[in-house]
Amino acid sequence: MPIPPAPTRRTVLKASLAAAAATVVPTVGVEAAPRHKAPGETKIVVMMGHDGMHNDVSYEMAIRSIFASKKDWRIWAARTNKVISPELIADADLIITQRFGDPYEWNPEGLADGVGTERYTLYNDTMAPAMIANVRDRGMGWLAVHNTIWNGRKDLEDFIGVDAELHQEVQPVIYKQFNQEHPVTKGIEPFCVNLDEQFGVKIKNPGETTILFRSLAVHDRRDSVGGWCLQRGKGRVIGLLPGHLEWCYRVEAYCEVFWRAAFWAMRREIEPFPKSGDRDLW
Repeated sequence: MPIPPAPTRRTVLKASLAAAAATVVPTVGVEAAPRHKAPGETKIVVMMGHDGMHNDVSYEMAIRSIFASKKDWRIWAARTNKVISPELIADADLIITQRFGDPYEWNPEGLADGVGTERYTLYNDTMAPAMIANVRDRGMGWLAVHNTIWNGRKDLEDFIGVDAELHQEVQPVIYKQFNQEHPVTKGIEPFCVNLDEQFGVKIKNPGETTILFRSLAVHDRRDSVGGWCLQRGKGRVIGLLPGHLEWCYRVEAYCEVFWRAAFWAMRREIEPFPKSGDRDLW
């Protein structure tokens, strides 16, 4: 009987990698499955996306920090839009969105030798109706942040109540004229974000929409609506246009607006904004 060759370092390494791969592959499917809400839990789904101009890592870290004191709030952040489905948001209390997502081919290894060609959009013919229905029929809250308005769908534009106006250059933006009659913005003073994209909106139906604050671009001097809210069936929608870069999430006043907006969108009594030390992630 021939004697099998002694294992070499290379064959041992190949066998180890194959075994490791076999254990990793099933995990990917599990991670992509919808996460159902546990009893007594608040489920928040963050769908911000990423591309060459938007950093979803900084957005996610900022949002987790704002809500860090709420230990019974579980935040599921979609780091690729391919894991997003109607099932994922079917029991969500709140969704937080932006416009862009996944201009790169995503793979479970997290390693790539090129940009890829994938162009998966959050606002497709499956997800857009599901988002509308969950707000309108079930009472889910929707926090539509920054460039969510640039979604390219008339049904979503009508639902969130605005026509979008594109930003100009990235520049300092002053946020001002906070509505002192609304609980989300009462007591908030004007502040400046040192670099932001100033998207604007035109309100479709002023009779059903409350303006929360306005914005002023420092360089081109455009003055526009910066935040608004409205009722949609059983649910509520809040639009907040700050948010191109992470700098706005370092402004304490904006973090407080964000905190309050989440409570209001979920129809909950707004709790006092926690001190900065209570918002540490580590």
